Amino acid sequence: MDAGTFRWVLIVIAVLVALGVYLFGIHQARLRKRNAVETFTQEEIDSAFVEDEQLRFEMNNLNQILTDNEADENLDEIRINPAAESQETPFALPDAEIYVPTMLAARDEDSLISYHLRHEDFRLITGEEADAAVQETGLKPNDEGLLEYREEGEITFQVASLSAPGHFSEIEKLDFASLGFNCFIDLEACKNPRLAYESMLKKIDELVRLLNVKVYKPDQDLLTISDVTVVRENLA
Repeated sequence: MDAGTFRWVLIVIAVLVALGVYLFGIHQARLRKRNAVETFTQEEIDSAFVEDEQLRFEMNNLNQILTDNEADENLDEIRINPAAESQETPFALPDAEIYVPTMLAARDEDSLISYHLRHEDFRLITGEEADAAVQETGLKPNDEGLLEYREEGEITFQVASLSAPGHFSEIEKLDFASLGFNCFIDLEACKNPRLAYESMLKKIDELVRLLNVKVYKPDQDLLTISDVTVVRENLA
């Protein structure tokens, strides 16, 4: 074999070897990719299986705890205060007694406009709450302990307490409390009832927002827009 032929033989062998290495690499890459996909899929399945088994275990454990508690306890036998078991507790407490000062109770309905501001559940208004609302709305105490609001030096309306003794003389004391405010206009003493009424409505609106209370008529029905309209027409 001459040198030229031998050279060509070497070239062919080298090409075949390179081609084999290339094809073998592609084959290995495909195998690795397939194994990776299969492995990842199996890991996901295993993970989901583990989570599902763990959840099932926790649920079974919770059900067992609830079953054990129901078996160990009888809810009908639980007593918060055993000493008071013989006493019947009403579903709702009776309405608190609304205090009306004598000066208002003796007045004719036609000579007086009166609205009560209080919580729906008769919860007491503390002295701190009442005093803050009074300061914010510009109400001032008079010599009788009632609150009053003035415009241009004239009294537009007054406020009595819904709790005895009916005044706010001790509003700054820590133990002061009241069921609410009784806002009223003495029509016989008021020079301009219509303007006084609008002024009272404005201040009532402020008190409602400050104290989070509702507005009631003296018969304890909620005040409505229709009621206000009727009063405005009568004062016109």
